[in-house]
Amino acid sequence: MQQIRCMDNNEQLQQKFLIELGLKIKEIRKDKGYSQSEVANRCGKERQSYQRLETGNINPSIWYLQHIAAALDVELENLFDKKFTKPIL
Repeated sequence: MQQIRCMDNNEQLQQKFLIELGLKIKEIRKDKGYSQSEVANRCGKERQSYQRLETGNINPSIWYLQHIAAALDVELENLFDKKFTKPIL
């Protein structure tokens, strides 16, 4: 019998945060007039990897986010929004 694991509240919050982060990055990219491929190429990533970032399907490292910020010509802090979901401690 296959076990189905439900996400706990913090996992759900993390997924929500990653989606919000991806949407913010997508917004910046579109405002700058870049395609996903252009940003991915500028930071040395595959377009599919970058696409997963924008859709919240990966949890990027800070180093990856530094590359994204540089590719988008913004500071790292501009990728984040104070309204993003926060963890419950």
